[in-house]
Amino acid sequence: MLLLSTALVLLPILDGRKTQEVTKNDIQRLQKQQQHVNKFIKSHPNFHYDELFNSPSKGPRELYLTDLNGRLINERAPKEVRQFIIDSQSPEKPLKEVHKRKTYLGPVSVSTENQELLLYVTYRNQKESLALIEWLIDNPLLLLIIALLISTPLCAFLAWHLTKPLRQLQNVANRVAQGELDTPFPKIKNSEEITQLASSMQLMIASLKNMLTNQQRLLSDISHELRSPLTRLRLALAIDKKHRGDSNELQRIELETARIEAMISELLNLSRIQLNPEDKETIPLNEFLDELFLDAQFEASENGKEFIYPQLDTFNIKVYPELAYSAIENIIRNAIKYAHHQITVDINQQKQNKTMILTIKNDGPLIPESELANIFRPFYRLNKSRDRESGGVGLGLSIAENAMFKHGGKIWAENIDKQVYMHLQFPLYS
Repeated sequence: MLLLSTALVLLPILDGRKTQEVTKNDIQRLQKQQQHVNKFIKSHPNFHYDELFNSPSKGPRELYLTDLNGRLINERAPKEVRQFIIDSQSPEKPLKEVHKRKTYLGPVSVSTENQELLLYVTYRNQKESLALIEWLIDNPLLLLIIALLISTPLCAFLAWHLTKPLRQLQNVANRVAQGELDTPFPKIKNSEEITQLASSMQLMIASLKNMLTNQQRLLSDISHELRSPLTRLRLALAIDKKHRGDSNELQRIELETARIEAMISELLNLSRIQLNPEDKETIPLNEFLDELFLDAQFEASENGKEFIYPQLDTFNIKVYPELAYSAIENIIRNAIKYAHHQITVDINQQKQNKTMILTIKNDGPLIPESELANIFRPFYRLNKSRDRESGGVGLGLSIAENAMFKHGGKIWAENIDKQVYMHLQFPLYS
C-alpha cells in the first residue's frame, strides 16, 4: 500500500504538460500561421472554415479558431485544446503549453469581413512518449482502478508469504492443544523472529510433556505400590474371617477395601492411557458407536429402563478410540445408573464449526446449578451417601473430561426440561 501511494503521488511529476514562456521562435510560428490564414481568407472571399482547417501548410499542425468570447468555430476539438483556449484568451499575451505529444500556441488575431477571430495552433512534438501517463492522469478514477488491480494480487501474495510461517505454527499449536505433544515443528526460513518463537514453543512443549509424563508416572507408580498392601489387607481379612467368623466390622472393612481397589483400578487405567497414548484413527461413526449403544441398551433393559439412540450416520470421525469409547461409556453408565425410566442420545453434526456434539440425557434427579462444573472434578461426590450405595469412586466423569480435553473438545452438563443433559463435543475430521 505504501508503494501504491508513493506511485500515485509521484505519477503527476511525470506529466510533461507545462505552461512555458513563449520564445521568439514560437512567435514566428504563430505569425507564419497568422499570415497563412489571412492570405487564405483574402484569396477565398466565400470560403468555408473546413477549407481553411484542411488547407496545406508546411509542417504538421492543427488550426483552431474561436470568436472573441472563446466560442470554438471548429466543430470538434480535444478537451486539452478546449482547456488551453480557456486558459489563454489574450492575443496580447499568447501562451505556450507543452504536452508529451503536442505543443499548443496562441492566440493571435485573425480578421474576416464579418468578425475578429482568435487563432490557436497545435504542433506535433518530435518525440512521442509517455502518452499513456497523460491519459491516466486525465482519468483519475480509471488510474485508481488499474492501480488496485495491479497492487491487490501483489499485496495478497505478500500477505500469504509473510503469514505462512504463522499459519504453520498455528497448525502445530492446534495439534498440541488436542494432545499431540510429539507434533514435529516446521522448518521456518527467512524470519528470525518467527524462528525464535518456534524455538520457544518447542521448549515450552518439551517442558510441558516432561511435567505431564512425570506426573502421570508418579500416579501410576503410587497406584501400583498401593496394590501390594491392599492385597495383603484382603488376605489378612480373609484369614481373620476364617478363624473368627464374619461380623459387621469385617464386612465394612471388606466393602471399603473393594472401593479402594476399584479406585486404584480406575487410576491405573487412566495413567495407562495417558502414559501410552494411542494414535488417532479415522472411523465411521456408525462402526464406532453401534456396539457401545447396543451394550448400553441391553444394560438399561436389565435395570428396567429404556435406552434410545438415533440411526447412526456414516460420516468419519478422527478419535483416540479407547479414550473416546471410555468417555462415552462412562457418561452412558452414569446416566443409566441415575435415570428413572429413560436415557436418550442425540447426535448433531455441525459442519460450520467442524464439530460433533453427542448429547446424553436422562430423567433422573437434577444437578444443582452451582454443582454443574464441580461434578467433573476427580473424587468429587455430589451426594456421598448416594455414591456409597452405588459403589462410585468419583473418577468416571473426570476421566471423561480428561479424554475430551485430549481430543481438543469439551464436556459440560446442564438441566433442561427437568432432565440432565451431558454434552460431549468432538472435533470432526471428515
